[in-house]
Amino acid sequence: MKRTLAVLLCLCALLTGCTPMLERSYASETPHVQFSDESQNASILRAETYQGLVSALLHLVGQGEEDGVIRLYQYVSVSGSAASDVDQACLEVTQEDPLGAYAVDYIKYDVGQTAAYYEVTVKLAYTKTPQEIAQVVSVTGTSAIAQELQGQLAILPRQAVFRVSYFTREDSAESIRQAVLEAYGQQTLRLPPLEEVQVNLYPDSGQQRVVEILLTWGIQEEFF
Repeated sequence: MKRTLAVLLCLCALLTGCTPMLERSYASETPHVQFSDESQNASILRAETYQGLVSALLHLVGQGEEDGVIRLYQYVSVSGSAASDVDQACLEVTQEDPLGAYAVDYIKYDVGQTAAYYEVTVKLAYTKTPQEIAQVVSVTGTSAIAQELQGQLAILPRQAVFRVSYFTREDSAESIRQAVLEAYGQQTLRLPPLEEVQVNLYPDSGQQRVVEILLTWGIQEEFF
């Protein structure tokens, strides 16, 4: 009996000693979000920095939205005033961002102020439809364009659009045009003649671009 009691006491002591080993502390990190939806209204975006403002505008472009509201909380201007920041951000989106340069005609805006935030109301006009924006294919480099086209040329597309995340000094509209012609020449299926390949780049310069390829197919009687 005494031996059994001693064993039980030892077990209790061991379990008590193990408690600190079983306890673990942890820290959780919330990723920084440059913009977000208002909790009460998903159609209203909120941001706290200039980059967050730009990201919110790009979100609207990516969704093909024609209207939007962005609230700037605890905002510190980078150019002297919130209104001038909004003007600068709209120019950046329409002229420097690849998707904006490709798809957006212009952005109109109005900036109001409350005690808690600036409210930016924007209206966006597009040169492309929401369907065309959604069909933009993201690739790392221009070499991937030929690979993508290998599978697309068989259906005789009139247009193919790619967002290239790394545009080198050697890349150009002409080099991409030649890559398209090479992809056409490597087709094993019998295709109509490819009469014209037009390549447009958005914007004109920069490491990231949207590449728009317009294809004109000829008629081959025996093909049809």
